Amino acid sequence: MSLRARSKFVPENKPAVRAGVTLFCERDTLQSHWARLVLAEKEVDGARLEWTTPGKPSEDLLVLNPQLTLPTLTDRDTVIHPARVIVEYLDERYPAPRLMPADPAAKARVRMALMRIEHDLFPLVELLLSGKGDVKNARKTLTEHLTTSARMVPMRGWFLGLDYNLVDTAWAVLFHRLPGLGIKLSPEAAGIVRYAERLFARPAFQKTIK
Repeated sequence: MSLRARSKFVPENKPAVRAGVTLFCERDTLQSHWARLVLAEKEVDGARLEWTTPGKPSEDLLVLNPQLTLPTLTDRDTVIHPARVIVEYLDERYPAPRLMPADPAAKARVRMALMRIEHDLFPLVELLLSGKGDVKNARKTLTEHLTTSARMVPMRGWFLGLDYNLVDTAWAVLFHRLPGLGIKLSPEAAGIVRYAERLFARPAFQKTIK
C-alpha cells in the first residue's frame, strides 16, 4: 500500500487554542484593511494582528484555515472568514461602539449598501491596484459609481445617517486607495471629499495606517 507524500505546508502539530482575538491579515488589501479598521473601532483588549506574506502562510493559518482566506479571525477556538463575516461578527461580539443599527429596516439598508460596495466597488479598486485587465473601463465605472454615491452623502454625519456604521468603515478603506488610482471626480462629487476627510480623521482609521 502506498502512502501519499505529506505536503510541506501541513504542520505536524495542531496550534494551541489562542486566548483572545487574533486577526491574520495582509498589509495591502482592501479586505484586510476593512477588518483591521473594525477591530480598531472596537478597541478589543489584547487583540493581535498577525501579518501574512503572500505565498508564505504561517503554519497556524494553514491549520486554522486551509483555504488561506485573508483576512481570517480567530476568537479562542472560533475561526471566521471572510472579511464581511468578520466585521459583522466583531460588531455582535463586541457591541460597543455599535456599528450595526438595531432597527431591522436600518440594518437591512446597511447590509444592502455593504453588498454593493463589496461586490461592485471593491473588485474595481482591486483590479486598478493590480493593473491587470480592462483598467480603463474599470476606472470609468468606478468614477461613475462614486459620482452616483456622492448624491447620498450628507453634508454632516455619515453615509446612512447620524450614526457611524459598517458602511462607513468600508467606504473609508476604499477612499484611502483613490489617490493612487487616477480617479478624477467631478464637481458634483465634492461631497465625497468632505466625507472622506471625516472618515480619515477618526482615531481608529489613523491607527490602521500608521
